[in-house]
Amino acid sequence: MGQMTFDFETEDNEPEEPQAKEIKVEKKEIEPKEEIKEKKIKKKPKSKTKAHQLAKEQRDIPVSEFFEQNRHILGFDNPTHSLITAVKEGVDNSLDACEQAGILPELKIEIGSLSKDELSIAIEDNGPGIVEENVPNVFGRLLYGSRFGSGKQSRGQQGIGISAAIMYGQLTTGRSAIISTRISEEHLATRITMKLDTRNNRGNVERTEDFVWKDDSVEPDEDGLYPEKYHGTRVEFAIKGRYREARPSVLEYIKSTAIVNPHAKIIFTNPDKKIFLFDRASPELPKLPTQGVKPHPHGVELGQLMRMAHHSKEYQMGSFLRKDFSSMGTKSISDVLMKARLSPYVRPQDITRVEAKALIESFKTTTIRTPTSGILVPIGPKLIKLGLKQVLEEYRPDFYTLPISRTPSVFAGTPFLVEVGMVYGGNLPKDQPVQILRFANRVPLLYQAGGCAITKAIQGINWRNYGLEQRGGKGTPNGPAIILVHVASTNIPFTSEAKEAIADISEIKKEIKLALRNNAKTLSKHLKKQKKRAKVSEKFDLVQKVLPAIAEKTSSVVGQPVPNLDKVVAAIMDVVWIEEEIEFVDEQIEIEVKIINYRLRSANFKLRAEVPGHEIKEAEPRPGKREGNHVIWSVGLPTTESAKYKFVIPQGTRSSFEGLELWVEGIDSTNIIGAEAWTGVIDPGISEAIEAEKQGLA
Repeated sequence: MGQMTFDFETEDNEPEEPQAKEIKVEKKEIEPKEEIKEKKIKKKPKSKTKAHQLAKEQRDIPVSEFFEQNRHILGFDNPTHSLITAVKEGVDNSLDACEQAGILPELKIEIGSLSKDELSIAIEDNGPGIVEENVPNVFGRLLYGSRFGSGKQSRGQQGIGISAAIMYGQLTTGRSAIISTRISEEHLATRITMKLDTRNNRGNVERTEDFVWKDDSVEPDEDGLYPEKYHGTRVEFAIKGRYREARPSVLEYIKSTAIVNPHAKIIFTNPDKKIFLFDRASPELPKLPTQGVKPHPHGVELGQLMRMAHHSKEYQMGSFLRKDFSSMGTKSISDVLMKARLSPYVRPQDITRVEAKALIESFKTTTIRTPTSGILVPIGPKLIKLGLKQVLEEYRPDFYTLPISRTPSVFAGTPFLVEVGMVYGGNLPKDQPVQILRFANRVPLLYQAGGCAITKAIQGINWRNYGLEQRGGKGTPNGPAIILVHVASTNIPFTSEAKEAIADISEIKKEIKLALRNNAKTLSKHLKKQKKRAKVSEKFDLVQKVLPAIAEKTSSVVGQPVPNLDKVVAAIMDVVWIEEEIEFVDEQIEIEVKIINYRLRSANFKLRAEVPGHEIKEAEPRPGKREGNHVIWSVGLPTTESAKYKFVIPQGTRSSFEGLELWVEGIDSTNIIGAEAWTGVIDPGISEAIEAEKQGLA
C-alpha cells in the first residue's frame, strides 16, 4: 500500500502586452453573444417539472412521528398485544435500572379499568430514580437512552420502548402520562405530568410538583403511618387495550419474567383487584460487566471493518487489532497480519478495500479464542432451576433437568451464549405440544414464535431419540414438558423493533441445538428409568393379580389350602424393588425408602442416599457411614423380605427440594429398580454445573 501524489503545473510564458490585446479582442467577440444569451433566457424561462413539485413535498420525518403512524412495528397492533407490550417495556426499564444501581428489584404492576376499552397502567420500582430534567427525554423522546451501542448486555437496546408505550397511550386515549421519581433521601420526590410532541420528538411537561411519597409496600408503624419511599420511579399512563388471562397474557409475561429473574420481587394487581405475588427466590443480583465488549474478529463484516479502521484512534495496525477488537492476543495478531500480508505498522486509516478483505479472510482461517464469560450475564443453571421450581410449583413436575449454560460464541462479531432447562411430568398436559419458554436477555418472548430461531432449533431436533413424541421426527414435540431457552447477548438480533423473536441466524440456532441435545440426554435417562420401572410395576401387578387367583381357584378344586406364593413371585420378578415416599410437612421434608427383595436369593448391598443441597437428619435405622451429605446403609435382605429407611430434611421446602438421589454398590444394578449403580463419581451433569460455576458461567 502506498500514497500517490499528483502535481498540477501551469505555464505562463507569454509577454504581458500580447496577453492584454488578446483580452480586448475576446471582449468584443463575447459581449454580443452574452446579450443574445440573456435574451434567450428571458424569452424561454425553464418550466417547473413534476420533479420540482415532488421536491417541495419531501421533508424529514421525525422518528416519533414515523412510529406513531407505524405503531404495529413496535407491537401495538391489537388491544391485547398492545397491553402486554406496554407492561413489558415498563418492566424492562425498571429491572435494568435496579440491576445497574446494584439494588434487588421490587416491582409493583397495576392494571385498572377506566372504561370499556381503556385501561390504566402503573409500574413502580425501587430503583435509583431519574433526575428531574431527564424525565421528558427518558419518557417522551424516542431513540434516547444509554444502552444503544454500549457493548453491554441489557434488556432495552434501542431507547424506544417506554416512550413508544406512552405515545401509544396518548394516541389512543388522549391522556397525559404521570411520572413520579425520587433519587435519594436528600431530594424531594417529584411528580411530572407530560405529553409527547411527536413532531419534535420530545416530551412536553404540563405540570411539576413535589410531594411526600409514602411506601405502602412495607408495614405501617404503630400509628398507622407509612415510611417515605427514598428512591424509585413510578410511571402511570392509559391505553386502549384489553386484559385477559388466556395465553398470551400479561400474567403469563409476568410469570415468565419471574422465572428468569429469581432475584426480583414482583407484585401484580389485575383489573379485578386480584393480587399475584411472585416472591424473590434468590438474593443474588446478576454480576454485570463493568465495560462494554468490543467486536470479535470472527463474524465481522467488510464494511464494519473498514468503518472501524478509518475511525480508529490507533495509528498502527497491530495496536488497532489489539485495542479495538476482543480476544486478540499477540500470537493471533501476528498470524492474522502474516496471512493478510500486512505490516503491523500500517496506519489502519489508510487501509484499502482489498486489504480489508484480506484481513476478513485471515480472521476466518485463524484460531482466535472465544469471548470470555465475564462479558455476558447468564442466569446460571442453579438460578434457572430455582426460578422454574418457584413459579411452576402448581404443576408439581416429576423431574427438572440440570440446566445448561453454554460458553459464549460469536455471530457477526457479537458474543452470545445460550442456556437451556427442561421440566417434565406432574400436572403438565400429556396430549399437547410441549410448552416453549423463549427468552432474550431475561425478557420473555410471547409472540412471533414461528419465526424465532429458538422455535426453529427445537423443531429441528428428532425428539423421539430423547423420549418425547414427535410426528415424523420433526416439528414441536408432544408431551408433559416445558422447554426453556435463554439467549444472552450484547446485541440480540431481533426480527423487528417489537423485539418478539430472534432472527434465524445459523450460529445462534446451532448453539441452541447443542444445548438442547445435551440437556435432553438427562431427560432421556430419566424417562428410560421411568419406563423400566413402569414395565416392572405392570408385570408385578399382573403377577400379583393372576397368580393368587389361579392358586385360589386351584386350591378350591383340589380342596387344599392356598400356598404361599412369595417365592414364585420372586422367581418371576427377579428384581430388588426400591421406591421412595416424599412428604413436605411443616417446613421439613420427610422421606421413606422401601426396599423389597423379589429374588430367590439374599440381596446384600450398600444403599447410598443424598438430597442435593441439604443435610440428612434423623436417619432410621442409623446409617453405618456418612460421606459429606451422603448417608450409607448396609442392606441385607433374605428373599421376599422388605425393609424401610427413613430420614428428615430440616428447613426443606418443595421449592428447595432438588430430588432424592439413590445409589447401590456391591450388587449387580441390572436387577435393581429405583436406584443407580454407584461409580464413586457425582453425576456428570452436576460436575458440569460445578465446573461452570467455577468459570463464572453460573
